[in-house]
Amino acid sequence: MSLLGRINIEAALPIAGWLVAACAGSAQRAAEPPAGVAITNVSIVDVETGRIDAGRTVVVRGNRIVAISPPGARTPAASQVVPADGAYLIPGLWDMHTHSATASARELPLHLSFGVTGIRNMHTTVDTALQLVAAIRRSVTAGTLAGPRFVANGAIVDGPRPAQPGSVTIGGPEHARRVVDSLVAGGAEFVKVYNLLPRETYFAVVDAAKANGVPLVGHVPFTVLAEEAAAAGQRSIEHFDGLDFSCSTRGEALRSAFLARPSREAWDATIDSLTSTWSASSCARAIAAFARHRTWQVPTLAVAWGDAASDSVLADTATARLASARALEAWRGMAAEASAGYRRLARARFDNAVATLRLVHAAGIPILAGTDVGNPFVVAGRSLHRELELLVEAGLSPLEALQAATLNPARFLEATDSLGTVAVGKLADLVLLDGNPLTDIRQTQRIRGVMINGRYFDRAGLDALRQGR
Repeated sequence: MSLLGRINIEAALPIAGWLVAACAGSAQRAAEPPAGVAITNVSIVDVETGRIDAGRTVVVRGNRIVAISPPGARTPAASQVVPADGAYLIPGLWDMHTHSATASARELPLHLSFGVTGIRNMHTTVDTALQLVAAIRRSVTAGTLAGPRFVANGAIVDGPRPAQPGSVTIGGPEHARRVVDSLVAGGAEFVKVYNLLPRETYFAVVDAAKANGVPLVGHVPFTVLAEEAAAAGQRSIEHFDGLDFSCSTRGEALRSAFLARPSREAWDATIDSLTSTWSASSCARAIAAFARHRTWQVPTLAVAWGDAASDSVLADTATARLASARALEAWRGMAAEASAGYRRLARARFDNAVATLRLVHAAGIPILAGTDVGNPFVVAGRSLHRELELLVEAGLSPLEALQAATLNPARFLEATDSLGTVAVGKLADLVLLDGNPLTDIRQTQRIRGVMINGRYFDRAGLDALRQGR
């Protein structure tokens, strides 16, 4: 397992005491304790092949799957038996782009209640970001906060005049190594770059991340081509960032004009022009680079759809019940104030994102499911299921969409020995569904139960998480 996988997977949650006891001596091994949980008569969804293995019994001891028995096998003695009655078992889901740290007490239980057993937190807008994410990990590990596995960077890195509050600013290439060294020493598990990094500084950050053995992810700075970021080794690109310019018939002219006089107003005008000049043929060079370098893409269609269809989000009573009162009030105000022109632009940007995803998918570029939780019209947990729907609507098969939230995150984190499939030896992060997600991806929303690190939440327990109990 990689350093990243070891930090995130084994240290993120405690290893149950039975593992310690099992190593104490041969007499104790001979008197092995009963399984913690046995899930009986379950249909296991193989997210690698799309096969359904029906009638199985999945045995969990501590935080690992220790056996999968065939149909007709005797159910082992267990502290808890979960009769599945033919329900479908999938690996725990991951949301690979969230901003949940500052609202962790509310959002982490929400994620878990929707079967999200792992998240990648991408930026925290407080000066003490690394201390905050470390405290969240301790709370989850101690069991004082019910939540998913938590992979985090702390804060994004940007140029001297950053675009987002809470950013770590880098003064120049010579400063990059010291900043990245400090972030990694403080617990950052990856480095996320942002749009206003100067060109030379970006490549210095790339080198510093490689020297520290951590992935570089995030946006593509305005001064860097998308294909250059791929060639440099940026491991994931969020929201198809950088393709705004690469996929425009006027991309280089618009980039030059914006960089000559950058401002918020200039960027708004540039986005409008980039959106209206999107062209599939113009995307070809960047798409080829992504495919050649296996640059992971996190489309985050859910946040783009929320922006384009805010009225639909607000009309969804289930979503409205889950959003905080403060967020809901702000979203209603934003929707009311949105002009007809803004709505047209938001819809065009969403349509371009869907078209881009189709190109990315056709090129065989690996995809991760992420939602950009923390932004307007996106709800922790629930929006991950909307993302899966949107991936299928854009052309992925239900299996491919499911892989984007299960197997692919495990591959990205280099943790396939512990995550990503339902198999003996894997961590017991599981979701029990009342329908087959391979025939209809919306079945991922019919959750009967969720297991995180060997602890099982039935439907009543999941409802309690949603209600903050």
